[in-house]
Amino acid sequence: MRVLKVSLTFMLFISILILSGCGFRDIDLRLFVVSIGIDVSEKGPHMQKYSFKMAIPTGDPKSGEVKSITITQESESIAEAIREVKSKVDKELDFGHCRAVLYGEAYARKSIRSIQEWTVRRRDIQLLMFPALAVPTAEAVMKIQPPTERIAGNALVLALSEDGTESPFITRTFAFDLNRRMAEIGEDPVIPVIAIEKNVLNIDRVALMDKEKVKLILNRDETRLYNMLDQRDVRTNFRTVLEGEIMEMNVDLSRARYRIVEDGEGQGEIRYNIRLSGTLEEKQATEPMNYQRHQEIEQAISKEFSKNVTRLLQKIQKSGLDPLGFGLRYAGTHWNNDTEMDQWGRLYPRIKFKVNVRTVIKSNFYKR
Repeated sequence: MRVLKVSLTFMLFISILILSGCGFRDIDLRLFVVSIGIDVSEKGPHMQKYSFKMAIPTGDPKSGEVKSITITQESESIAEAIREVKSKVDKELDFGHCRAVLYGEAYARKSIRSIQEWTVRRRDIQLLMFPALAVPTAEAVMKIQPPTERIAGNALVLALSEDGTESPFITRTFAFDLNRRMAEIGEDPVIPVIAIEKNVLNIDRVALMDKEKVKLILNRDETRLYNMLDQRDVRTNFRTVLEGEIMEMNVDLSRARYRIVEDGEGQGEIRYNIRLSGTLEEKQATEPMNYQRHQEIEQAISKEFSKNVTRLLQKIQKSGLDPLGFGLRYAGTHWNNDTEMDQWGRLYPRIKFKVNVRTVIKSNFYKR
């Protein structure tokens, strides 16, 4: 029994010696990197500009005191940039709380593949971080500090994750999903766009990419339609004009489903069935509504919405991109793995779109 106690004491002593030499640093000896930005450099084609926004820990986050610092370093690789930044600070860099990586527009139109691979290989970066396109540059976006921000860098994360706000114009994208789409056959990646407007961050567009760079940026109305077509229940409003009168419908439920139909002669259709349900939030006319007018408004919204969706799908098709995963659906419903994607490559540029929209405006005055 005495021998056992001595052995346990010796093992505990050895464990303390091992832990004391593991290089652990207390929280007050760390700088937490909350976001990373990448821009092109004017020093040469192989140089990039890397920005690191670091949160400085404070005693009470509820006090409203926000402390952060942004350091920019130009280097040929991000790994080398990190080593050089360490020589400019007095504490260890900690990437465990890094939740956003921002690509400047000029950089993202070249290639983001090397940085995305780095985020996967880096041992202390979460795959739940949020990538985004920064306009005009990542450095400029990172230096904006919204007045509502209570924790350094948290405003950007709350918006991109939709934890703090829920907007029909924000396309939430995770780093792991971006990496999957960059390697997936039949589905192209997308990232949200962050722009600066009068010292405020505005996220209301989405950028469509091929497998490594940005090729097309949708406007805000197209972004809202894309989010709804991406099988998300988007709560928003849609406008139509009927006999010169503007109607605004508040959509509280939306559903979008599609199927690919071939005719056997190298032609095909993508048939969308969309359902909108909500209330008539605003109308300019003051006369009382009747049942016939109620139906006319529903039909007008359905027609307008169908036209806008068809125009968006044709625009995406013309760009040669497939962010909605039509090719992936086609591959999943065909069985010849050797030829199915070649068949889809010939079919997609010529495919037609048929959009059927059913609008239901809920009312307490009429029974449907």
